[in-house]
Amino acid sequence: MKSIETYRKHAIVQEAIASRLMNELLRHPVRKFSKVLEIGCGPAVLTEKFFQQFGADLYYANDIVEEYSNVLTSIHPDIKFFGGDIESMDLPDSLDLIISSSTFQWFNNLDGFLLKIHKALKPEGLLVFSTFGPDNYREIREVNGKGLNYLSFGKHEKLLSEKFEILWSDREIITRFFSNPLGVLTHMKQTGVNGIPGKAWTKSDLKKFEEDYQDLFGTDLGVPLTYQPLYFIAKPKK
Repeated sequence: MKSIETYRKHAIVQEAIASRLMNELLRHPVRKFSKVLEIGCGPAVLTEKFFQQFGADLYYANDIVEEYSNVLTSIHPDIKFFGGDIESMDLPDSLDLIISSSTFQWFNNLDGFLLKIHKALKPEGLLVFSTFGPDNYREIREVNGKGLNYLSFGKHEKLLSEKFEILWSDREIITRFFSNPLGVLTHMKQTGVNGIPGKAWTKSDLKKFEEDYQDLFGTDLGVPLTYQPLYFIAKPKK
């Protein structure tokens, strides 16, 4: 479980994003939900924050990594681990709330998945999630030419508005600084995010990455890594 402890220690931005989501949910009058599904629970950052403020009769926590199920039992006895690739699974029905933090950017077909969510939610249910926009890890993409194809804020709004009424949305830029480019790569590894898909590093690759990153982005504060979280709260259209 060391990887989970490492994640919780270093995932400062992910913690902040999860807090922001739950703070916005607090603006809504409901404090207790019958059936909740969390998508991509990971090491339970969002799960823990949910149970600090809210209650649930039945809480499904989904993740593709089975070992995360062990973390959940210590948070609340009513959590059911719902393991597997959520895009290819049937969702529980009649849900009051679907929440997710920093996961939707991994989906292959967000459009299709939003349809599944629409069917799974009760008419007055809520979808509360964060994802990332195109400026996320922009330094990595610029130096290396590779990265996830993040959808824009406007594209998310367009996809959502086909089946949902957007009650609240926001976006922000969060910049973290590291003493050197290797620190950036270490941070990404510690937070379980492979921002450079399919990259097998050689020594010369690593040296070039360090030099290019430093040349392009070096400052008196160190080298930056940009996060661009996007936030949405929506309810199904009738």
